Amino acid sequence: MSATPAIVPTVPDNVKAARQQVQTTDFFALCYLMLSNLAYSGENSAQRAVQQIIDLLPTMPVPQGQVTGQWKLGWGPVASNDNSNLMYGAEFSDAVSGFPVFSAVAIRGTDVEAQPAGVLKQIIEDADAEHQVVFPENNTVGAKIAEGTKIGLDVLTGFRDRTGRTVAQYSNDFVSANPRTPIVVTGHSLGGAQTTVVASYLSGQLPAGTAIVPNTFAAPTAGNSPFIQLYEKTFPYCPRWYNPFDLVPMAFAGLGGIKQLWNQCGTRAPDIIKILVDALVFLLKVLHANYSQQSDGDSRMLTAACQPPTVSVLSAAAQTQAVAEIQALLQSAVKKLQDDISKLPIIGGLAAHKLSFDVSAASFANIGAWVQQLLFQHSVLTGYWNAVKGSKGVAPIPNPFAQAAGA
Repeated sequence: MSATPAIVPTVPDNVKAARQQVQTTDFFALCYLMLSNLAYSGENSAQRAVQQIIDLLPTMPVPQGQVTGQWKLGWGPVASNDNSNLMYGAEFSDAVSGFPVFSAVAIRGTDVEAQPAGVLKQIIEDADAEHQVVFPENNTVGAKIAEGTKIGLDVLTGFRDRTGRTVAQYSNDFVSANPRTPIVVTGHSLGGAQTTVVASYLSGQLPAGTAIVPNTFAAPTAGNSPFIQLYEKTFPYCPRWYNPFDLVPMAFAGLGGIKQLWNQCGTRAPDIIKILVDALVFLLKVLHANYSQQSDGDSRMLTAACQPPTVSVLSAAAQTQAVAEIQALLQSAVKKLQDDISKLPIIGGLAAHKLSFDVSAASFANIGAWVQQLLFQHSVLTGYWNAVKGSKGVAPIPNPFAQAAGA
């Protein structure tokens, strides 16, 4: 007697329509930003960050749309012991039928709420932009990414959650159980840069035809022009959300603009920033390390605004500490770049002797106001939430974060 064939449940039309929204529209963009911000705990504790996601994810708001949605944890969260990397998988499902609409792999770098100086540390030190490596492996188009970004990718893809699975194994299991359901990859800041490489990595690990949808927020550039071209070819729909007053997305394809970034806000860049930018631009040129940003068609430039005098991201005490940490970071970065450049052989046509490395107390004039503007423009709750919420085609959701009252 032959076995009775298994009955394959029929996916409801409203779920199919919502899955299509994920792959072709910005409808869920604010949800992705919410998932990115949920990974910031405000405490430099990996376990605290992990527990916050476990506790709060099921309570996160859902948009009004094709389905009556609900959130649940699919994988992780996993964080490195030093809390410098964190990743988890969140599943958005139809509460009525139980069918998933998508799974979102959310990636975080340093907790910039707990360590505000991490905003600059991530792009100055962690990315290691002057050194590039081939990625994806064996690509024939010359695609390269920053070496520090590749190191971060290796950490993330090596994570195993409590089930013992890597994110690639989880994603394969999810797609096998839910055919034609998209995988979203998302992150803010360094998590946004890692989004581009994690999505590229997963594209080689999942079955051909799997819909992978990267969404980045405030992301520094991960790689060179061939990498970006390959990325946009691999992912036909890959929105890049950025605040044009945010410094971080200007690394490393728009470094020159950093020196005048907030002049229109009355916030002049300290001389230390100009010294640092000029030295980094020179070093990248000598080492033939170049970076490109995504095309205009994939970019979502948000409405920018100068920091209002009544709104601050940090308390006065935290602001003082952040300024001190960022000042020390900048001074150390200039010293390192000076040492790196001094070790270079003489390069014809590139006048390193024109670079100034004279750093004094005057070099840090206006550093306090500059740091305030930096943190305001880069924060999810001040520089991004309302701008993404007001963007065309994005479904609004209530802001679930307590800090939102001051945004």
